[in-house]
Amino acid sequence: MFKDPIVIAGAGPVGMTVADILSLKGIPVVVLEKGSTPSREWRASTFHAGTMELLEPFGVADELMKRGLPADKVQYRDRKTGLYAEFDFSLLKDETKYPFRLQCSQATYVEILAQRLSTRPHAKLLFDSEVVDFEQDESGVNVTVQTPSGSYQIRTPYLLGADGGRSTVRKKLGVGFDGYTLEERWLLVGTPVPFDRYIPDLAFVNYISDPEEFLFILRVPEAWRFLYPISPETSDEVALNPENIQKTLQKALHTTDTFPIVENTIYKIHQRVADSFYDGRVILLGDAAHINSPMGGLGLNSGIHDAIDLSIRLLRISEGAESGPEFDTYNEVRRRVALEYVRKISEKNTNVVKEKDPAHRLQLQKEMAELAADPERAKKWLLASAMIASAREEGIGELPKTQV
Repeated sequence: MFKDPIVIAGAGPVGMTVADILSLKGIPVVVLEKGSTPSREWRASTFHAGTMELLEPFGVADELMKRGLPADKVQYRDRKTGLYAEFDFSLLKDETKYPFRLQCSQATYVEILAQRLSTRPHAKLLFDSEVVDFEQDESGVNVTVQTPSGSYQIRTPYLLGADGGRSTVRKKLGVGFDGYTLEERWLLVGTPVPFDRYIPDLAFVNYISDPEEFLFILRVPEAWRFLYPISPETSDEVALNPENIQKTLQKALHTTDTFPIVENTIYKIHQRVADSFYDGRVILLGDAAHINSPMGGLGLNSGIHDAIDLSIRLLRISEGAESGPEFDTYNEVRRRVALEYVRKISEKNTNVVKEKDPAHRLQLQKEMAELAADPERAKKWLLASAMIASAREEGIGELPKTQV
């Protein structure tokens, strides 16, 4: 058992997952969040089957099922010609007890975990507390925390950087964050008005191709969400103008109706992976380690997989396992998943909806239609996109090969 608590920078879904698992197993944790409350942003809103399977042993999957909305199909559409490919998760019914994407906002997930942590005396969740610096030695890490009333230091055996894409922990480590950022930004809009009223047979998850203004439409319990690109020449102010948002919705849904808006957020879209996920006693996970296009709903899920994998390794280390082999394997496996699974799927989904060349766009759609029409290939694609394949093929928290 560790003498001092594990310190986690960031109270988002990834940091809170680690805190929940470790504290459930009796490991003391301190979660430091620079915000004044848990984030209420919906942001990510898909929990894949592979993630639900991994959360089940810790009792979180059942809580999510009570709050989420199962989506059993994913559709690929063209803005002009309509549906060209549909993937049915029933193909996975013999592979998992979760043959669907569970639609539930990350804010709800964080709320569930915060409630669980509040019942554990050895788990502390501190707000208005930002990790601004740290120094590590052979036996631990001294973490400097900034609060409104001043700064202080806390000692920890390991510092976990789950502090997002702009991670202070990663920057202080000096770790590279290679990749690229898309030129255009994307605007996410939410409305409680059901979109299937306007587009017959619309699924709860839809990728809609268009060379000028592609769309991503999905349903969550609170609303229908609508994601579309903003040109580099368009300012945030113009993009967020209520009249312009209404025009975009009306054009997409072929109506003159006006829609109540319950959320609107502008995103920059990145595909980046850290050069290393750890250095000594400081470990990166979630968006601090890798960020990607939201097309596929893989960012939140791969971050939770990081958290579960790392938690299992930390539990073993607390029982006497050597940290070096554990962290080496974590770094190797989780980086490979980020590069070879997550990036591959998210880039494929992004390219198929935004391709501008007419011939190439039709070819991409034809390939996706043929994939969906072949049950064997479609099942393989669903196993990958549901993150079942990466969890099973790469393993979560498995022992280093030299110790097996």
